[in-house]
Amino acid sequence: MNKDIPPFNCQRIHRVADLPPERAPASYVIGNVDKKPSAVTLQKRKRQIMDLLLQGPVYCASPVRISDIVHILKREIGLDVETKFYPGDKSTGSGDYGVYFIKSRVYRASDEQVAA
Repeated sequence: MNKDIPPFNCQRIHRVADLPPERAPASYVIGNVDKKPSAVTLQKRKRQIMDLLLQGPVYCASPVRISDIVHILKREIGLDVETKFYPGDKSTGSGDYGVYFIKSRVYRASDEQVAA
């Protein structure tokens, strides 16, 4: 259990409107330690969650069920996402909670610089 507090830029998603708005297909390159980078195209909710994770850490608990999509991204495309747990406020009955941190090196394929 992590004894610190989550980073100041940790994002809490309360509703779908809190997600990045773009849902059209977008290509990403994903690099993990000791693996060759791979390209993947994501759309709809998968793209929104990838863009969200790229913006910074994200609280796991959400009525939008982002955990389901994070699990799919980990399982289907090999995205490396770490979940760090933090203690809740026991005096108020608040339970422990998790925060997602993207560990893979990910960038949009369209952002890649091509040498002339």
